[in-house]
Amino acid sequence: MSAIADRFGMAMERVRTYDRTLIVIALVLFAAGILFSMAASPAATARIRIEEAFYFAARQAAYAALGLLVMMSAAALEPKQVRRAGTILLALCLPLAALAALFGTEIKGAQRWFDFGLFSFQPSEILKPALIVVWAWMLSESMKQPKFPGRLVSLGLMALAAAALLAQPDVGQTALLLICLAPMLMLSGIALRYLLGGGALAALGAWAIYSFYPHARERVDTWLNPEGDAAYQVNRALDAIAAGGVFGRGPGEGVIKRSLPDAHADFVFAVAAEEFGLIASLGLIAVFFVLAFRGLSRASRLNDGFEQLAAAGLVTLLVAQAAIHIGVNLSLLPAKGMTLPFISFGGSSMIGSALAFGFCLSLLRDRPGAYLTPLRRNY
Repeated sequence: MSAIADRFGMAMERVRTYDRTLIVIALVLFAAGILFSMAASPAATARIRIEEAFYFAARQAAYAALGLLVMMSAAALEPKQVRRAGTILLALCLPLAALAALFGTEIKGAQRWFDFGLFSFQPSEILKPALIVVWAWMLSESMKQPKFPGRLVSLGLMALAAAALLAQPDVGQTALLLICLAPMLMLSGIALRYLLGGGALAALGAWAIYSFYPHARERVDTWLNPEGDAAYQVNRALDAIAAGGVFGRGPGEGVIKRSLPDAHADFVFAVAAEEFGLIASLGLIAVFFVLAFRGLSRASRLNDGFEQLAAAGLVTLLVAQAAIHIGVNLSLLPAKGMTLPFISFGGSSMIGSALAFGFCLSLLRDRPGAYLTPLRRNY
């Protein structure tokens, strides 16, 4: 019994080193995901003729429980173990993402998933946090040893990931990874001329995707000219957001969500806005804003280059993905099929987001010598 008590005491002491604000943010997002899934589930199940009205809500709750376990398991790792875990996951998920493009289940013209009957698996969701961890490792080594080709390795991995994702095709995830890589390269001290050159190549790549990917061209054209059947989802999402007003129609009282495809996934923000109003929408945006401010401010004061780059990249991943999802729902960006971390329905998305958040908790926890200046326990 004394040994068990000692282990429990050690576990509780470690939990106290995690940033409390980040823990609260994670719990709020887990709870919001279940709540908003309950709002979207009846409409989604009715549309695809599933008798159980809260089918998606029940599964989302199960995914949240699994995600919480994944997050706390990742948070229990030491920084060296985070690096090791990221490398292993990258070695597994990068080939799987490529195989998904060849042998995955096709859904709405894209092959991103492996269907195992009771559940499906999207390798790219796990690939994202793993890739950021490995990028941070490579770039930090370049900072220590100028002759080490860490930046070239990072760009090469980006090229491989982009090839696998664009073959599916998944333009949105490719763009998201580029959004994460760019600031990491800046933080690693890359010369401005290379950064500008990379920006020019990215612009050229965007033009090539628009020219040779009919699916991407259609979405951009629909965004620029939101008329006709192609713009139906976005227009209905805007109608739902407008109908919610300041305080919303009330839980379960949404009407427009019934005719909104993917209400439980790609357009869950619009469902939340219709039922819970502007206040809830701004509150959700504020949660991600606090995550960005808290995570990046703590990352900027870390001593170790790998820990700093990895934490900053993972926070950027979560916040940028949320910004893209909300931007699509508000018709500020072309439709991309991007999930809202912890909120949108999906097991792979939940596990990937939880893994990224758990890595952040591990890297940003209060450890002796981790920060440039000692942190107050309550900070």
